Amino acid sequence: MSGMKVKGCGAITRGLLLCGAMLPVSLIPTTASAQEAAAPATANTGASSNDIVVTATRKDTVLSRTPLSIVAKGQEELDAQGVRSIADIASITPGITFGQSATVYGTGQTTIAIRGVDSQSGIPTTGIYIDDTPVQTRVGVSPSLGNAYPQVFDLERVEVLRGPQGTLFGSGSVGGAVRFIMPGPNYNEPSLYSRAELASTKHGALSYEGGVAFGAPLVDDKVGMRVSAWYRRDGGYIDRLDPYTKQLVEKDSNERDSFSARATLGFRLGDNLTLTPSMYYQDVKIDDGDRFELATSDRDSGDLRLSLNHRPESHRDEFALPALKAELDLGGMLLISDTSYFHRTTETINDDTSLSFVFSGGLTEGPFPAGFEDYMPFTENFTKQTARTQELRLVDDNQSDRLNWIVGLFYQKSYVRDQYQANDPRLLDVLNLFQDAVGEPPFDSLTESFFGTELYQGQFSLFQRNEHRDKQYAAYGQVDYEVIDRLTLTAGLRYTIAKYDFVGFGAGPVYASDGQTDIADTTSKTLTPKFGIAFQADPDNLFYANASKGVRGPGVASPVGANCIEDAAAIGFDPFATLDVEPDSIWSYEIGSKNRLFDGKVAIDASAYRINWDDVQTLFALPQCTIQTSLNLGSAKIDGVDFALSVKPVNGLTLGGSVSYIDARYTTAIPGPNNTIIRKAGEPFPLVAPWTVQLNGEYVALVGDGEIYSRADFTYASSIDEPVDFDSPLVDPTLPRPPSTSQLDLRIGGRFSLTDDAEADVSVFVNNVTNSQPLLSLFHETPDSQFYRSGTFRPRTIGLTVSIRN
Repeated sequence: MSGMKVKGCGAITRGLLLCGAMLPVSLIPTTASAQEAAAPATANTGASSNDIVVTATRKDTVLSRTPLSIVAKGQEELDAQGVRSIADIASITPGITFGQSATVYGTGQTTIAIRGVDSQSGIPTTGIYIDDTPVQTRVGVSPSLGNAYPQVFDLERVEVLRGPQGTLFGSGSVGGAVRFIMPGPNYNEPSLYSRAELASTKHGALSYEGGVAFGAPLVDDKVGMRVSAWYRRDGGYIDRLDPYTKQLVEKDSNERDSFSARATLGFRLGDNLTLTPSMYYQDVKIDDGDRFELATSDRDSGDLRLSLNHRPESHRDEFALPALKAELDLGGMLLISDTSYFHRTTETINDDTSLSFVFSGGLTEGPFPAGFEDYMPFTENFTKQTARTQELRLVDDNQSDRLNWIVGLFYQKSYVRDQYQANDPRLLDVLNLFQDAVGEPPFDSLTESFFGTELYQGQFSLFQRNEHRDKQYAAYGQVDYEVIDRLTLTAGLRYTIAKYDFVGFGAGPVYASDGQTDIADTTSKTLTPKFGIAFQADPDNLFYANASKGVRGPGVASPVGANCIEDAAAIGFDPFATLDVEPDSIWSYEIGSKNRLFDGKVAIDASAYRINWDDVQTLFALPQCTIQTSLNLGSAKIDGVDFALSVKPVNGLTLGGSVSYIDARYTTAIPGPNNTIIRKAGEPFPLVAPWTVQLNGEYVALVGDGEIYSRADFTYASSIDEPVDFDSPLVDPTLPRPPSTSQLDLRIGGRFSLTDDAEADVSVFVNNVTNSQPLLSLFHETPDSQFYRSGTFRPRTIGLTVSIRN
């Protein structure tokens, strides 16, 4: 078999076990083997955001006088920076890392972390809110199920809350929260917002979008409405080639279609009661993902290609969110009820050709073997996510009082069903490729091989169906008391009961089982306090300090079995028992200031923090048996600083910049089998860039009744080059550390009046001016495999944007 390189049988057995165990949770990166596409953590704190009103404290407060670390941006500012997605939001926000899975890059599975607090197991560390509804999902559940993020069109604002938000926002916000706040209905005046865009990507297809939002009173001051609809096509820029002939099969195959629509009504019933029902719908379809192959691509010329897939890949993510908000004015108090039902489905199809050849056939480099030209193994992943949420809170509405308070009750019942099936009917033929290559006789059946069992239902090398049920009950309260003029003390507490039930079924050769069902449940009861002090020295200078706790809910880990006895003994758990994964907890200590100087011409937002993280819920592959499991593994600490500056040196010119520094490290060593160390104390988090920088500038000049403007945005994230322990079984020594990244975006345009009430904004832009293409989430199946794939920034894109608003 000329042209094939193979590895030893022991390595194949290890690889197969790893493959089977990791497929349902294939997002989980080892220390150097799955580099996330970490977005630079940056922000623009220009004048347009200085006085924005936020509800991060569950009350209306001005951003510059809110004693929390927050970044908030309205739709107009988001448009000015060309923000279209959660990845764009992360790139302009200090302290956020946003990335994509190395194994399914660009097909929906993502990670998000605020201030480095990230875990691939259990309840997520970052809360994602659409208005007041949490929509995040458990992580590590499925290779196709990440968080759902609304598209950035017709938003009132986006709020990013840094640090634990457990008191007011619950267990899914131990690192922070991202809140997408939607516009309310129009009760008095009609309003219109529309946006269209056309863009061309280097060596890629056209991208375009169009959307319109309209609000108007139906009964003046009594009944209002707002509706919106939006569609976007992101053209592809990666060509798919035939695996054998290397001829073009589909040009620009990695396209993406996004559609969203929303409708809301408002009813003011008398002087005290307001009802606001709403419906939000979103549908995202992705073809082929954004991975390219290093061997067949020409990065210098910008031609990105992939020849490792026999079939097109796809991902679809669809959700609907009906909600009802009720507000009752009780005279000095406001009673608010939020009721919602979140329903989401995803479907993902991935090609497994190279995966099967590497793990089952021992192939480490091309070409693919003859006789398999029609071989098309693939996986299908179907998920369903539902969440019923009810929150009731009572808010003190006398803002002029020294004492302000809020109390509330929260209930959520969520459900996730995941079905994962790997179709590989020719698995025996692929196994016998290796047998032939090493001069061994072929297997007559899979039962004779080390698998020990046949394909499940005659076609699936792996089949699993899991159900996750979470219930959460919580009561919370927070008090702000101005003890003396301008000095306010804050104390809050949340009590949560979290229940988790798991039912899982697994079968097929990879599991070495004809079918096994695991059932487990666990319950936790936690308290999350918060303490704060704020000093408003004068209207322009605020100084604050906060200490807050965050706790994630519990989970379970299925038995890992007899193959993992040595691993289990070294770490200290029973390999034959279903394990409770206990809640992990975070204490965050932060000091900060918000300063507006020289009549608002200089704005400074600064904060420094220490985070102590105990009993970290960790999902990883055990080093000897390579089976994935979740455990509470030791502790970690995170130290960091966020600093943002905005300056207006002359009329019309605004210069801004921000710097974020994060030092995130594990503080506990984890022992492995045979006197090895899985993870050393002091080892840094693998995917958190220590330094991120953003610089921006905008110049506006009045011309007649309108204005022209030009804008530049530059983002930078440092490389993650601190040495790691290459003797650790979790490290792939053949992969480089994540590189530094940078991107420059330019925009020039004009704003002019269409009518007395309506304004048009027309601009041209160039994103990724230098056509920067770093290797992001570099991936191969094993340390021996030469089938390298990677993601990168979208190549240089030039476009035209037109928006109208009144």
